[in-house]
Amino acid sequence: MPSLYAEADVVKSRTVTSVAPVAIARPIGPGSLLWRYAGDHRLAFSGLSAGLLQLMHPAIGAGVVEHSDFFRDPWGRIIRSIPQILGVVYLPDPDVLGRRIRGYHRKITGVDATGRRYRALDPPTFWWAHATFQYAAETVADRFDHRRLSVRDREELYLDGVEWYRRYGVSMAAVPADRASFAAEWDRHVDEVLEMTPAAAKAVDMALHDRDMELKFLPAWTRALQPGVITPILRLGAFGGLPPRLRRRLDIPWGIREEADYRLLRHSVASLWRWLPAQARYGPVATAGYEARIRRDSHGHQALLSDA
Repeated sequence: MPSLYAEADVVKSRTVTSVAPVAIARPIGPGSLLWRYAGDHRLAFSGLSAGLLQLMHPAIGAGVVEHSDFFRDPWGRIIRSIPQILGVVYLPDPDVLGRRIRGYHRKITGVDATGRRYRALDPPTFWWAHATFQYAAETVADRFDHRRLSVRDREELYLDGVEWYRRYGVSMAAVPADRASFAAEWDRHVDEVLEMTPAAAKAVDMALHDRDMELKFLPAWTRALQPGVITPILRLGAFGGLPPRLRRRLDIPWGIREEADYRLLRHSVASLWRWLPAQARYGPVATAGYEARIRRDSHGHQALLSDA
């Protein structure tokens, strides 16, 4: 089975190892690849795929159904959660915020529809949720940017993501040691762990058939554009960002037309994004992080934005 990642992108000289052996803080900030991509507005094109990939994990899907209001207010849930998760990357005192997020998950335990016990803080479960965000950030670079990441870039971005995870203060036991190991473990999940859970099935059905869901987080002037323009674009990003063999295995509709539209979306965004003012490319959490760093080191901030 071919890897999710291109052969040229995998560091082939390294033996695939199981876990990161240490949990030592790694400085990340302006100039790092994680800061460049994680808080970029283009995460909207890959972040919904991350959500679906989480719901396809048996434990996470069960936890969402039994302990969350996600399906009563999906967009509200997303808008409340994402700023906190990105805050662990950008904001001052990220370890404090990370431990607070960890605390939200302590009571998420139970038994899923097939009788399997789950616990949100089990290391492999908590790691998979994070892995999907790391994948979403790399997808922004790979599919919606005019640059191309080198092998070394991918390793650096991965290690930045390990630091992101360390800030939650959870066990590092499930964390792959390097990006090659991450790619192997990702592929194992795609092939052997993920399934069409009840939560995932409901989310897929909503994405395919719910034409009237109002995106209240967008400006009022977008209301007329949402059903015919914005919602189809978000649907393309959500399904297009899934590994192709996972779409096939779980019978998620995707044909030649959808693939062509997705490629056009990727090309259009990558071509046009560089012309936006730097300040318009980033969400409020990333902007707040930049502003906090300005007060500490204005040179680092300017270096990042000038080449964003």
